[in-house]
Amino acid sequence: MFGMLLTIKTIVVYLILVLFLIDLARADSYNKIARIIKILLFPLLLIFNVHYKKINIGLLFAALLINFISFYVLLPGYDLGTVLNFSIFQTAKMLIGLLKFVVIIGVVLSWFYAFGANFYNSATSLIQEVYETTVSIFRNIIPPTAGFDLSPLIAFFVFQLAERILEILMFEYMI
Repeated sequence: MFGMLLTIKTIVVYLILVLFLIDLARADSYNKIARIIKILLFPLLLIFNVHYKKINIGLLFAALLINFISFYVLLPGYDLGTVLNFSIFQTAKMLIGLLKFVVIIGVVLSWFYAFGANFYNSATSLIQEVYETTVSIFRNIIPPTAGFDLSPLIAFFVFQLAERILEILMFEYMI
């Protein structure tokens, strides 16, 4: 029973973070997938509707709060500051994991498109929009040269490094 609640919590937090990435990338909010996620999270969207520069940062607060509550229940001997730090680390790690997933799937989709595959649908178009927004940050730093675009590789490396640094900081905080 407890494991099932943790699984549901993880799924809800990932859905919240996916919706945050969709909002951050200014992707098509009328996409079928985005609308389904908004319908599933409608009660949370009513409560956590905090916008800053057209980005719903209330979604980050919702993910942080859900992680905070789950850590508070799982770690009853720790003070609130420690539980808050664990929830911040976990939320950031989940967000970085989603970004790494988007980069990998975006690269694989671009390979399929390069070989003539045509399977545009709601999910792939949404992934492509978030992927292009994410990778364009790194593409502005290192532009493609001679037909090679190294920005997805560098983006993945940066996300991997950030995730590793978070793990080290979390481990150091625990000691």
